[in-house]
Amino acid sequence: MKKTIKLALPTIIGIAASGSTFAQSSVTLYGILDQSVRYTTNADAANNSSVQMTNGAITNSRWGLKGSESLGGDLKAIFQLENGFEPQTGQMDQNLLFGRYAYVGLESGYGTLKLGRQATEGFNLFGDLDPLTIGNYTANMWPYFLTQGRVSNTVSYAGSAAGFTVGASYGFGGQPGNISADSYWGVRSSYARGPLMIGAVYQNTRDSAGKSQQMWGAAGRYAIGTATLFLGYIGGIDATGMIDQDYLNDSSRTVTYGSFADNPRKDAIGYTGFTWQINPAVSLTSAFYYDSIRNVNGIGGNSGKRYTGVVEAEYALSKATQVYGTVDYNKVSGGAQTELPGNSNQTGIAVGLRHIF
Repeated sequence: MKKTIKLALPTIIGIAASGSTFAQSSVTLYGILDQSVRYTTNADAANNSSVQMTNGAITNSRWGLKGSESLGGDLKAIFQLENGFEPQTGQMDQNLLFGRYAYVGLESGYGTLKLGRQATEGFNLFGDLDPLTIGNYTANMWPYFLTQGRVSNTVSYAGSAAGFTVGASYGFGGQPGNISADSYWGVRSSYARGPLMIGAVYQNTRDSAGKSQQMWGAAGRYAIGTATLFLGYIGGIDATGMIDQDYLNDSSRTVTYGSFADNPRKDAIGYTGFTWQINPAVSLTSAFYYDSIRNVNGIGGNSGKRYTGVVEAEYALSKATQVYGTVDYNKVSGGAQTELPGNSNQTGIAVGLRHIF
């Protein structure tokens, strides 16, 4: 459904008068508009329910441009610019014009080199090996906050051969005199053959003080007819406090924090799930996530647990338009209770409409 336009580069960048000769460049405009109405129980500290219009349950709304130019042989110049937004308000996500992707690169038979804002290696791997392809509500994608999602100022390489894929990336912190501050690096590998795909990843993200948040994991999927089974593990050690403070603790909570340097948060997340294409128009997806946590909020011995179950059913009205319904249930205990606003459980029910262009 993507719209592809052939454009002469001198027209695009306005330098035709320079006398230089440019090849034709293929530019694609694409996007997703996904809007849902969601009912949530225990949505505040008083355990009131809420009904709200919000972004998609599984896919965040976005629009983007990507393109390539042949440079001779199998070498191509490539680029991608992608904006995430909230369709119910029109507001940009991440407070960035291109908060999802903004990179330029080179691609050949030897692999792909990219420079700019990109997904982390953990996000790349689990996007292929999670039954929800990493959800969009906090309630169904919280395990993947450990991956950090996307990082700026990054150079990456990815290559594939004989079913094996490897990826590596490094994010420059840019602080004078402290090359580790605000930096990132990650590596991943995977193997796919027939109905099977397996992979593993490790990455390290540092804050402005040079303290690290580490993430590692392994996962696999196996297709049986029209169904695919998933199994995975994500581990993490966070000495920065960003997982608790910036991502998982509910914003309405007043939380007492300890020392993350002395008592880094430790996560051990397991998950399983399946997708089933019942017929060409109808699909069913289910996922279950479980986290055993130590040193929640930087407090030594403060353990907690969280588990989540998700079911989504989808009906395709056409190749470009789908309607769906989804139910998710979250339960927290111990120190992890700060991750929900009120009671230790929360149920969400949503219906949505998605259009892909």
